[in-house]
Amino acid sequence: MPKPSHDVMSVLSQWEPDRDKGVVGNVASLLDFAARKIPGSPISWSVVTKCILGGKMPHPDSKTVQDMRRRSSAARVVLGRDYKRGLENVHGLGVRATTDSDDYANTQLRRDANKLEGARTRFVTSHARVDPKTMKNKELRIWVEESIPKVLVSSYNDRMAKFLLPPGEDNKDAKDKK
Repeated sequence: MPKPSHDVMSVLSQWEPDRDKGVVGNVASLLDFAARKIPGSPISWSVVTKCILGGKMPHPDSKTVQDMRRRSSAARVVLGRDYKRGLENVHGLGVRATTDSDDYANTQLRRDANKLEGARTRFVTSHARVDPKTMKNKELRIWVEESIPKVLVSSYNDRMAKFLLPPGEDNKDAKDKK
């Protein structure tokens, strides 16, 4: 990520909060604005808080900044819904909105693909632990035997899994197994 050649605060001072949007809507709006004006630049939660609430720059450990940070999940939803962007936490630096489809695919979509693969693996493992022949609850047994997508359990294989993982992830798994 290139280092910005401008003062982030001077750029963000051009953004105006919309009191009708509420705090979460304004966080999403600010991050969208920043993604357009200073793409790829993380913004500290102190700066986000100052831009949204005004006043003096709050301390990063203040209750106000911590409360703002807790709204990141809700802001992620609004960013995706209203601006078609993801929200990325940049460890130790702050937060930013994704800038384009490549950035979104490399961050959010990659993370979602890895979560999907992990969930599939847990599901297949859990399904294998259930012996429907020993089940007393008939409805539950039918659900286990018939309603669980058989395609997911029986025909899903490691080769197919590699197609769902983002580029480079299949190589990482091969290295881990060695």
